[in-house]
Amino acid sequence: MLKIGSIRWKARCSRHPGFDPETEGPGAVRGGCQRCQMLFEIWENHSKMVRLMRQFGNREEAVKPKAPVEDDRQLSLLD
Repeated sequence: MLKIGSIRWKARCSRHPGFDPETEGPGAVRGGCQRCQMLFEIWENHSKMVRLMRQFGNREEAVKPKAPVEDDRQLSLLD
């Protein structure tokens, strides 16, 4: 079992407080700012983790065995 707790984390670059990695992307990192780059990598890895967790959950539901199909034809009393 893997436990992943919910974490609230708010961070921003002290030099570029308006940088939003979700909407602006890696091309908006100004001057090769290392903190902005780290914020983007954190956001990117978080997005990937959430996507993988959702895919894993969907696979679990798809793998469940199907219930056996019962034969609903009427049996002959004369056989």
